[in-house]
Amino acid sequence: MLKTLKDEKLRVDQWREKETTRDAVRVTIRDFLWSDETGLPVDLYTEDDVAQKAEDVFRHVFRAYPKVPSPY
Repeated sequence: MLKTLKDEKLRVDQWREKETTRDAVRVTIRDFLWSDETGLPVDLYTEDDVAQKAEDVFRHVFRAYPKVPSPY
């Protein structure tokens, strides 16, 4: 997921200030966590759990990757 974000979404200049790009990052994270191949186990996580995890990951990406490559 991080490779996809770095290769596509986070390369957009000032991605954190652009609502459509921020939304695209959120969707990429959520889709990754929901995917049958890469996602969280459906028998262990509820829909609300996945939504919370996706938001947690988004907040981390938002802080850690203001630009690519990350200064952190």
